[in-house]
Amino acid sequence: DPIIVGACQKIVDRLSPHADLKGLKFELKVVDSSTVNAFCLPGGKMVIYTGLLKRAENPEQVAGVLSHEMAHATRRHGLQRITQSLGVIVAIEVLIGDVGGLVALGVELGKTAALTSYGREQEIEADVVGVKMLHDAAIDPLELANFFELMKKDGLDVPDAIKWVASHPQHDVRISTIRGEVANLGPQEYRAIDVNWDEVRKQLNVPEKAAE
Repeated sequence: DPIIVGACQKIVDRLSPHADLKGLKFELKVVDSSTVNAFCLPGGKMVIYTGLLKRAENPEQVAGVLSHEMAHATRRHGLQRITQSLGVIVAIEVLIGDVGGLVALGVELGKTAALTSYGREQEIEADVVGVKMLHDAAIDPLELANFFELMKKDGLDVPDAIKWVASHPQHDVRISTIRGEVANLGPQEYRAIDVNWDEVRKQLNVPEKAAE
């Protein structure tokens, strides 16, 4: 869908120049799924689930989640995970581009988890790097904290969200980390992302009351 994919691409394009690994090209796929999730594989292959888009209150919150996932790629967390769990040969296959075929074929989440399951230190580092990326892109980093406030509020009412955060640090830890990093940033004039979010939500068939 050009409206949905176009909005996501604008967000990625806004963030990409501020990634801390220059020359990494981020390629985007949007998957129609209720799962509240997104991930970025080694090499910059990105997947966003429409469940995340439906839950986010604005494009800045989506940018916050994506900045975190992009940070995993720029900090080579995925390759570290692969070499630890699957071996050097698989890591080399990833580096030469085989992962693109996996994404195109819609690899099952269980297999993808081998590439996107990170330790607590890596998760916190990705939050910190993501906050700086957002700040440099003139996107309010506090929207990432606000998104986790939503996840905390949802609790057991949103099973997909709970599955997603199960391997992440607790909500309060992440929110505190993000707010602490923002407090130490220099001055910046944050600008809204040029996306008609109401139009995106309408295209996703999100009831208007869900935005309240």
